[in-house]
Amino acid sequence: MLNGYRGKILRVDLSTGSTSVTSIDEKLLRGFIGGAGLGTRLLYDMIDKETDPLSPENPLLYLTGPLCGTMAPTGSKSTFCSKSPKTGLLGYSTVGGHMGADLKFAGYDGIIFTGAAEDPSYLLIENSDVEIRNANHLWGKDTVQVWEELKKETGHNNAGIARIGIAGENLVKYANIMVDHHRAAGRTGIGAVMGSKKLKAIVIHGSDRKVPVANEGGMSEYASELNEDKKEDPTFRMYSDLGSAGFTDMASLMYGSLPAGYYTVSDFDSYNLSGTTVRETILVGKSACYRCPIACGRVIEIPEGKYKMDKFAGPELEVTGTLGSLLLNNNVEAVAFANKILNQLGFDTISGGNIIAFAYYLFKEGKITADDLDGITPEWGEVDSAIALAEKIAKREGIGDLMAEGALEFGEKFGVPELAAQVNGLELPMHDPRGFSGHAIGYATSPRGACHMTADMYNVQMGQPNEAFDIESDDRFANEADLVARLQDFRTLTNSAVTCNFYPMDGDQLLKLIQLATGWEMDIEELVQTGERIFTMMRLLNLKLGYDTKKETLPKIISKPLEGATEGHVPDIEAQLKTWYEYRGWDRKSGRPPEDKLKKLGLADLT
Repeated sequence: MLNGYRGKILRVDLSTGSTSVTSIDEKLLRGFIGGAGLGTRLLYDMIDKETDPLSPENPLLYLTGPLCGTMAPTGSKSTFCSKSPKTGLLGYSTVGGHMGADLKFAGYDGIIFTGAAEDPSYLLIENSDVEIRNANHLWGKDTVQVWEELKKETGHNNAGIARIGIAGENLVKYANIMVDHHRAAGRTGIGAVMGSKKLKAIVIHGSDRKVPVANEGGMSEYASELNEDKKEDPTFRMYSDLGSAGFTDMASLMYGSLPAGYYTVSDFDSYNLSGTTVRETILVGKSACYRCPIACGRVIEIPEGKYKMDKFAGPELEVTGTLGSLLLNNNVEAVAFANKILNQLGFDTISGGNIIAFAYYLFKEGKITADDLDGITPEWGEVDSAIALAEKIAKREGIGDLMAEGALEFGEKFGVPELAAQVNGLELPMHDPRGFSGHAIGYATSPRGACHMTADMYNVQMGQPNEAFDIESDDRFANEADLVARLQDFRTLTNSAVTCNFYPMDGDQLLKLIQLATGWEMDIEELVQTGERIFTMMRLLNLKLGYDTKKETLPKIISKPLEGATEGHVPDIEAQLKTWYEYRGWDRKSGRPPEDKLKKLGLADLT
C-alpha cells in the first residue's frame, strides 16, 4: 500500500469525453512529492516553447500531496498547474478550501485534463463514478451563482467545487479559479486555461475519508502537539485573530512594505483597512480550510450604505493592498465590496488590482486620458472607477480588452512599459522589496514571475527562522540572496506537500509529517536535496519554455527611494543576482544549472 497517497491519477480527455485512471510511481512521488513539484515534472514531458497556453494541447493538472486529507495541519491544500497564459512559463497556483481533501476521499491524487470540450462542460466526480456534464446553463454566470447551482444540481451540498467566472470564459490572462468558500487559485492565469477548455467547473464528492498513512496514531498525536504549540506563535495568533489583513498596519507603518499610490507614496494611513478595523466594523464570522486551526478567512457583512452586501468573504492582505492602499483608498467597506465583485467575475485580485491601479496612476500623471479609458476618470481614493474597469476587463470590452492582457502590455500600448509593476509578465504582489530586500531577488528569480509565496521573505526578515534549512535573517535591508535560495527550496516543498505558508512550520516539522504520512525513511539531508531538486526542475521547465535571464530584474516604478519606514532603501538587484547565482552554482548568462549539479539531483536525463 502507498501510504499518504491513493496512487492513482484521473485522466480526462475533454476533446473525446473519455476518462481513465493511471497509477503513479512511488519513486516519482518521493522525488517530487506532489502539488507544484509533481506538476512541474509531469508538465516537462507534456509541453514546450511552441505550446499555446490557450490551446487544447496545453494540459491542466490538479494535484494534491501526501498530507492532503490526513490529520496534518492545513492538510487541505492542492495545486493547479499548466503553462501560464500570463507569462508563457510554468504556471501554478496553490489553493485552500476542502476540495483537495475531497479528491483524496474520492480515491485520486490528482486529475490531468487534456484537450478541450466543444461545449461548456463541468466534471462531476462521485468516488469512482466520473461524468462530464453539459454546462451551457452555467456559462456566463458568476462564481457564486455557479457554486450555488451546482450544489443543488448535483445534490452534494458540501462537495468540493472549483469554478471560473466570466473572466475565465473570456480568457482574461489572469483569470482565477474559485474553490469552495471563496478560496482562490489566483495567480498565473490558470482560470483562462480552464476557460479555453470550456471547463466551467469541477465538482468532487468523495466518501472514503480514511486516507492511508504509515503511522495513524503518531500523525494524530503530532498534529495535536503542533497545533497546541503553534497557538503561542505570534504569526499564528495574528492570522487567527485578524486574518491576513492583520499585517496591514505593520507592513505599512513599521516596514513600508505595503505599497501605496501605485508604489509612489510612502506615508499612507492604512489603519482603516486593517484586520483590526475589519473586526471592529464589518466582521460577522471566520472560516477555515480543512484541517486548519488558524481560520484566517473572514466572513463580513455590510448591512447598509453604498456598499451594502450580504455575508461574503472579507478582504485579505493582497486585495487590501491592490484595491485599498495602491489606490489611496482607505474605505474598508469599499475594498470589501470591490473584492466581492472581482471574486464573482473570477480574476486574480493581485494582477487585476495592480493593472487597475496602473491605470489610475497613468491617468493622474497625464500619460493617458479619459478617452483612453472609455470615459472613465479614476481619482485617487475612490473605488467605483476600479469596479467599472474590472467589469470591462472581465468582459473584454473596450479598454478592458487590452487590460485583460496584463500590466506590461498595457504599459507598452502607452509607451511606458518600464512603469508596469511586473517581473516576467506577472504583476507584483503587495510586498514592496524596498521594505524587505529579499523580495527583490525572490521576484526576479521566482519560477512563476513576481511571487511572494515562493519566497515569503517578509516572514523571515521579521524574524521567523528555519534552522533545518539554515534560514535566519540578520537585516531586512541586507543582500541575503543565498538565504532566499534556501527559502525557495523550502517553499517548493510546502507547495508540493502541500501545506499553507501561513502555518509557521519549519523543515524538521515538515519532515516529520511527511515521514508519518508516507513511512519513508527520509532524513533532513534528503528533504533539503528534494527541495533543491524541485526548484531546479522548475528552472529546467522554464528554460525549455524560453526563459530569458535578461528579464531577471525589477520594474522602474519601484527603483525610486521613498522616505518613511523604508528609510530610502532600494535593493541592489544586480548584487543580489550575483550572490544568488554563485550560491546555486548556476550559469548566470544562460540561467542553466551545470551537469554535475543535475546529475547529483537525478535530473541529468532531462537535458
